[in-house]
Amino acid sequence: MDLRSDEGSFTVEASLLLPIIMMITMLLLFFSLYTYQRTMLLQFSSATAERAAYNWDNSNKGTGGAFPAGSYDSLYWRIGEDGLLASLFGTGSVNGGVELTVPAQGAQGSLPKLKLEHSAEKLPANMTGEMSYSYNFSGRRISTELQRVLRLPVLDGLMEDKSEPIVKTQAVVTEPVEFIRTVELMRYYAAKFKNGKQENSSGTGMDKQEAGQMLNTLKK
Repeated sequence: MDLRSDEGSFTVEASLLLPIIMMITMLLLFFSLYTYQRTMLLQFSSATAERAAYNWDNSNKGTGGAFPAGSYDSLYWRIGEDGLLASLFGTGSVNGGVELTVPAQGAQGSLPKLKLEHSAEKLPANMTGEMSYSYNFSGRRISTELQRVLRLPVLDGLMEDKSEPIVKTQAVVTEPVEFIRTVELMRYYAAKFKNGKQENSSGTGMDKQEAGQMLNTLKK
């Protein structure tokens, strides 16, 4: 047997490289699944938060924003049920807001929790997490946090606690129609107060003038 012969070297080299190539291929496959899962969670989380913020002005709205004619919330729901008073006086656990576990199991009670549940109806049943609504001086915010759908044993062993994809998204409740209505109301009352002051001042001036004329008449 000639040790200098290269006969069979390709078989030996292939047997050494094949496990390495297979391992790299499997790792790439698991990382692709991890990236896809995280992207999918981010898409659903962002869409749910934006949907809740868009439909926040009416709890009768569906996922598409439509609602039956004449179906509205109570007139002063933004003061009491929306968490305005709770945020001003520092009561409540989430800055005058609420928290909802996803998937929701028939949330009852407060109006904000009912709105969060309506927005979470489109989430797949295998997505778990929570939604929260907070009200503070910087504005009203809806936060959505979703966790992974699939378990990846290989990445669990390699990355330990960092293998679990968790995404968090936020959406701001703006309500432009309500903002315009509030500005118009402030302008209306400001004009009323201004006109009232002008009438009072002009009325006082006429009284003084009449009083002066009466004094001149008495002197004569």
